[in-house]
Amino acid sequence: MLKTHKPAELEYAASPDQSAAAPAHHPVIIVGAGPVGLAAAIDLAVRGVRPVVLDQDSRVSAGSRAVSYAKRTLEILDRLGCGDAVVRRGVAWSHGRVFLRERQIFSFNLTTDEGHRRPPFVNLQQYHLEEILIARARELKLVDLRWQHCVRGVEAADDRATLTVETPDGPYQMSCDWLVAADGARSTVRSALDLPLQTSAPGDRFLTADVVMKAEFPSERWFWFDPPFHPNRSVLLHRQADDVWRIEFQLGPEADADEERKPESVIARVKAMLGDEREFELESVEVYAFGCGRMDSFRHGRILFAGDAAHRVAPFGARGANSGIQDADNLAWKLALVLARPRAGAVAGPPPARRRV
Repeated sequence: MLKTHKPAELEYAASPDQSAAAPAHHPVIIVGAGPVGLAAAIDLAVRGVRPVVLDQDSRVSAGSRAVSYAKRTLEILDRLGCGDAVVRRGVAWSHGRVFLRERQIFSFNLTTDEGHRRPPFVNLQQYHLEEILIARARELKLVDLRWQHCVRGVEAADDRATLTVETPDGPYQMSCDWLVAADGARSTVRSALDLPLQTSAPGDRFLTADVVMKAEFPSERWFWFDPPFHPNRSVLLHRQADDVWRIEFQLGPEADADEERKPESVIARVKAMLGDEREFELESVEVYAFGCGRMDSFRHGRILFAGDAAHRVAPFGARGANSGIQDADNLAWKLALVLARPRAGAVAGPPPARRRV
C-alpha cells in the first residue's frame, strides 16, 4: 500500500502587484520555495531585505527527496533561526557501517571530538524541513511568499530582470533588481533564458523507497555491497523522523523505471531485505538516474542561479540540499551588501558637516 505523506495545502493569494497599473518593482525576487530558495529568503530578511518568493506549487515537496543535513548546514540553519526545530524534529547520527554481502568490512564515527553544538548529520524528510523554513519565513514578516505564482517568462536587462507570472487569476508582470533562480534541476528560469547546463551522461538507476515501519535498528547509515537480498548491486538504509526509513536499491542503467516503481515490485524487494515477518507500509517510491552537471557561470547579469538550478551532483554524500543551502549562505550576505549601496546615478544627500577638532 502506498501511503504518501500529504502536507497541508498552501493557499494561493492574489498580490496587489497583479492589479498594478505598471509592473511592480522589488529589490529581490526568488523563484523556487524549496530549501534553497527559502533559506535565501530568510537570510535576506534577517538582513532587512524584503524578498518576494514565487513558487508554482500549493504544497511543500512530496516523496523521496533530500534526507541528510550536515553539521555545516545545521550551523547555517542556526543562524537563520530554525536549527533547533530541525534537530528536534530529525534523527541525529554519526556512525555508519559498510557490509560486503553479510560481513561488515568497515565502520566509521564522524564525531572526531567532543564539544560540537550540532551532530555530524541530522536526517529529516525534506517536506518537514520546508515546513520549518516556511514557518520561520512567516515569522519574520518580511518575506512575501506567493504560492501558485508560476514563472512563464524572463527578460534580462542590464539593470533589472522582468518576469511574466501565471496565477489562477491570470498573468501579470513584475521586475526586480536581482533575480535568484532556486527552482531546481529543471529550472524554469534557466530554460526561459535558454542557458545550457553542461551534464555528464546519466549513470545507474536507483530505486528510492521511504518505508514506514517499527524497527530496532540503530540510527546509523548502513550500506551493503552485493547483499544476498539484492545480489550484484548496492543497498543503503537510513532512518528518518516518524519511523520512516529510507532504502535505496541500485538497479543498474538498463532497469525499467515503470516496472520497478510498481508497489508490488518494491514490496518484493523490501521483503527480501527485511523478511516476511516485518510489517511496513510504503510512504513514497521514486526511480531516478543520477547525473552531474553545472552551468558555465552562476551569474548572468542580474540573474543569479543557486542549488540544483546551477549545479547537479550525484546524491552520494548528501551533497544536493547541503550544497544548495550553502549556496544561499554564500549569496545572501553579498546580495544584501550590494543592495545597500547607493544606485548609480542616484542623487546623494549633502555630505555630513565637518566637526572642528
